[in-house]
Amino acid sequence: MKKKMVSVLLTASMLAGMTLCAVPVMAEDAETPENEVTGDASADDSFVVWGWNDDIKKILDGPFKEAYPDDYERIVFVNTGGSDYYQGKLDPMLDDTSNELYPDLMGLEVDYVQKYVNSDWVQSVADLGITADDYANSYQYNLDLGSDVDGNVRALFWQATPGCYAVRADLAEKYLGTTDPAAIAEKFKDLDTILATAKEVNDASGGKCKLFSGYDELKRSLTNSRSQGFYDDNDVITLDDNITTYLETAKKLYDDDLTYNTDQWSADWYANMDGDGESSNAALAYMGCPWFTYWCLSDTWKENTILVPAQNKCYWGGTGLAATTECSDPDLAAKIMKYFTCDTDGMVAINALNSDYVNNTEAINKIIESGASADGNGFLYKDAGQNFMEFFLPLADGLDASMVKAEDQQILSLLDTQTKAYATGEKDLDTAISDLKASIHDTYSYLKTE
Repeated sequence: MKKKMVSVLLTASMLAGMTLCAVPVMAEDAETPENEVTGDASADDSFVVWGWNDDIKKILDGPFKEAYPDDYERIVFVNTGGSDYYQGKLDPMLDDTSNELYPDLMGLEVDYVQKYVNSDWVQSVADLGITADDYANSYQYNLDLGSDVDGNVRALFWQATPGCYAVRADLAEKYLGTTDPAAIAEKFKDLDTILATAKEVNDASGGKCKLFSGYDELKRSLTNSRSQGFYDDNDVITLDDNITTYLETAKKLYDDDLTYNTDQWSADWYANMDGDGESSNAALAYMGCPWFTYWCLSDTWKENTILVPAQNKCYWGGTGLAATTECSDPDLAAKIMKYFTCDTDGMVAINALNSDYVNNTEAINKIIESGASADGNGFLYKDAGQNFMEFFLPLADGLDASMVKAEDQQILSLLDTQTKAYATGEKDLDTAISDLKASIHDTYSYLKTE
């Protein structure tokens, strides 16, 4: 495993965050931003926390400060200015333990958490005194994501992120003839039906409204519902059937002109959130999850969003916390991690702050019973009668991330390249699959194509 992780760390460091987390960023600027440092890092008792945006800081500044004011005064927060820059800035610092900004605690996103928990940079939560009883209410898929190959939990998550589709109610009424969540859910029940729905929307609107902005809206629902990892116990590259299905479905959508062929997070992708579907292009649905609903949808979707389950039970994103091996104060690290990820009252307070669907079943039940966060921070279409937290409750049960490996983030980026080549007709399916396997091997020489 150590041999593998050397390559993983080098490659993932260069990636600097290909996929995004709870608050996505726009395209990277030409100039890397300076870190924004809050607090006195030179103080003898400083405790340094790293993140790529202010999500962690807002919780520290709000409910954590109220609960632990003395501990809060010691915290130094480093914001790297976006997920695109995070790993590239963080990794050199993790090898520089004498630096005053060496992280004691750091945020880790789902797409690359396995890289860190399988490195020498992060310590087990058990070594911090956090026990299985403490995180007993966590969803198992998040525990799997935060565990190393030997099953030791090293990172804990405060968010659970079951996947769904967010549907614009006004466009659904216009082009699907309904705003009933159950009727709309039938339109997304499987991939064949989704393709038929895409054609229905396209035909009804004369091409001014598409079901999806781009075919990559399907990516997470398929890649994050796989039954096997990208390589087996013998280090032979394996492709789950969902990978082939994604390639084939992307091409069908492309060939039939059923999306605008945008890339997720691009300017055109965002613009299609706000079109009217008549004089300006519009997308009727986006791949979603709890954080996507209240962080990423535009104001056009306020009181105009209907949620429906994805065709496969899946997840998307989420932020965890991990303490570094040379953490200066393991007790404070444990206190912060437990407040964010284990303490029921703390997690209820986090939900009250930012509407997060928290990674704690007891807290979720308390939130539902209180009626809090029921409207998805004002985004749900009132006439649909949906309750935001109740909607995600069954979707979070049984999520599986046991197949995720440290190399996944880069492999999924390689998949994007081959998906576009196949969808646009540059390559046939067999060539795209063969080239995907070859590119995985070229990136990770220890992984074999056969």
